Amino acid sequence: MAKKSVKKKKENSIHIKLENDEAIISKKDLLSSEINLLRISQIIENYRKLRSEEIKKKRLILKRSKEIKKDLSKLQIILPNLKIPKILKGENYDPNDKKEKTTFEIPKNKGNIERQLLEIQERLNKLSQ
Repeated sequence: MAKKSVKKKKENSIHIKLENDEAIISKKDLLSSEINLLRISQIIENYRKLRSEEIKKKRLILKRSKEIKKDLSKLQIILPNLKIPKILKGENYDPNDKKEKTTFEIPKNKGNIERQLLEIQERLNKLSQ
């Protein structure tokens, strides 16, 4: 049985004759492909090293951020509570509340300001002409 499989292999193989120039070009192509594969292998190895360093640094950052969070919670316990005005808290602010009431004056001469703005605009137009 082994002889039959050897005969089949011999029958299935195809030989192609190459000229000397073609053989040299194909060898050069093969060698350049090997060089490219080796370079890709180096790049992949470098990527693995960098990725490993990145993961280590991310773990360190996570660890330190947890430590900072613990320290902040300890500080909040130690430090006294401050009374923050309702405005700064963003809570419902009642403008009628007499404790924190502020007054704003609305200019009565609103028409006067608009007239002055128009005059200034006219002067600018004259200068630009």
